[in-house]
Amino acid sequence: MAMVPAMMIRRLVSALWLLCVLTPTAFAGEPEALAAYQAGDYPAALQELRPLAESGSVAAQTILGFMYANGQGVPQDFAEAARWFRPAAEQGNADAQHNLGYFYDAGQGVPQDFVEAIKWYGLAAAQGRPDSAYNLGAIHQHGGTGVPQDLAEAARWFKLAAAKGDAFAQVDLGLLYTTGQGVPQDYREAGRWFASAARQNYPAAQFNLGKLYFDGNGIARNQKEALRWFQRAADQGYAPAQFSLGVAYNTGQGTTPDDQEAARWFRVAAEQGYAPAQSNLALLYDHGQGVPQDDQEALKWYRLAAGQGDSYAQNGLGQMYRNGYGVEPDFVEAYKWLQLAADQGHEDAAKTLATISARMSPEDIAAAKALVAAWTPT
Repeated sequence: MAMVPAMMIRRLVSALWLLCVLTPTAFAGEPEALAAYQAGDYPAALQELRPLAESGSVAAQTILGFMYANGQGVPQDFAEAARWFRPAAEQGNADAQHNLGYFYDAGQGVPQDFVEAIKWYGLAAAQGRPDSAYNLGAIHQHGGTGVPQDLAEAARWFKLAAAKGDAFAQVDLGLLYTTGQGVPQDYREAGRWFASAARQNYPAAQFNLGKLYFDGNGIARNQKEALRWFQRAADQGYAPAQFSLGVAYNTGQGTTPDDQEAARWFRVAAEQGYAPAQSNLALLYDHGQGVPQDDQEALKWYRLAAGQGDSYAQNGLGQMYRNGYGVEPDFVEAYKWLQLAADQGHEDAAKTLATISARMSPEDIAAAKALVAAWTPT
């Protein structure tokens, strides 16, 4: 089981959060506008806000930006949202700066421009916005047009956001510490940040903290404690944690072996499209372990995972085509899937590939190689 990152979501601050920081005394006439907005009376809010925004009110401009971004009382229009965020951002409003940065980051309402995104995020981060600092870290972590990848710079921004309690940043900083990218490798420091985010009930953090306990990296190995964290993340629908619980029940690590429980957890993760869970569920159906033996179910789940590039599923699917389990024997199709798995270092696939190649005609091998060359992940 590998460490799994937080979803790389650059965040548009919510309108609700904005309204929590605006005050009724911010400027004349705004209490009525804010009250209408909070009550969901968007036509009344627009009637109050538009003249205020046109006269230069920062708060009114920012709220109008949200309304256009969210389609509240108006058709959703990111370009119009950006048009209202911009003057508020230029007047120093951190919410507008952050959201204008997000629009440049995502290419919504404006052409995608990471340099401009960094500019506006930087201004908002300088005013203490942890989500802006996190988004700066995410841009530097991955790089983009005009912005080279810089993991040390990513770590610097993640640290700033993490120190302010941003759970996204805490997880991604922890992951950098586990791999030694941009910072010295330090599992103990990774665990500190995972634990901080896990206490905020963030499932990616709970899973990765559990992984440290499971493997004993930077923390005394404790598989029961690992399963406790996996369970908390799994209960929130986090597929990697659900898969990890399935592995634990399948292997009896930290718990009593229970193939039916393993199948249950593999299934809930597989139904979310998580390829490792799909592959393991297919294997259980293939062997009748924890579920009734069912070649058609095995094929279904192998195909879904193999289509995503999972080498174990590609091998399993290739073996079924080779042996004719649930399908007519088909060495060309078997060759395709076995070759794709072998290309990823799957040794059993490579051995079977050598065996069936000796029984195939040059024409069939050429046809199979063409299938391999044409294959793309789904």
